[in-house]
Amino acid sequence: MKKSVFPLGLLCGAMILSGCATRISEVPLDRTAATTRIEPQDIRRTVEKMVESLLVAPGVKEFVSGRRPVLDVEPMQNRTTQHIDMASLTESVRMQLLRSGMFRFVDRSSTGTAAVDVERINQENQLGLVDASKAVKAGHQTALDMYLTGTLSEIKNVTGRTTDQYYKFSMSLKDLKTGELVWADEQEIRKASTRPVVGW
Repeated sequence: MKKSVFPLGLLCGAMILSGCATRISEVPLDRTAATTRIEPQDIRRTVEKMVESLLVAPGVKEFVSGRRPVLDVEPMQNRTTQHIDMASLTESVRMQLLRSGMFRFVDRSSTGTAAVDVERINQENQLGLVDASKAVKAGHQTALDMYLTGTLSEIKNVTGRTTDQYYKFSMSLKDLKTGELVWADEQEIRKASTRPVVGW
């Protein structure tokens, strides 16, 4: 009788531990909204719609025709009261445009435009530390043709128990040579929530 007590205790302990274990499940990208705040699926859908709008715009097609202009994507501005990873949002826009094959991009992290980098390159050239025929020379970096900017803003209205949250994501594409606005568009996100009469 005593022999069966120990294994039975182990089994009970294992069942208790398994009941306390964290359960992980995959969440669909297009799940139902759980809050009036901006959610990852909102960002993803908005970026996809904005990039699609840009790529099919007649003005953009005319500008890009027969060449691949160099495009700079300015970090998107957050004008909401929420903390949103705008660097990630900007990178998503850049990656989708890059995959389209219509534009070229300059990696600003390695262009050497910072004063420290320019000074270091000049010193190496003057000291003869690099092959003069292969040395990086000033004025050889690819010039930008177009400039893409964007902002995310919000309007919040509270009426009684209902909160109406409105977001607007605006973007514009500019020709740096002429200053012409080649494309502009906006996407809207609207969410509402109503607090219960009783409870939290």
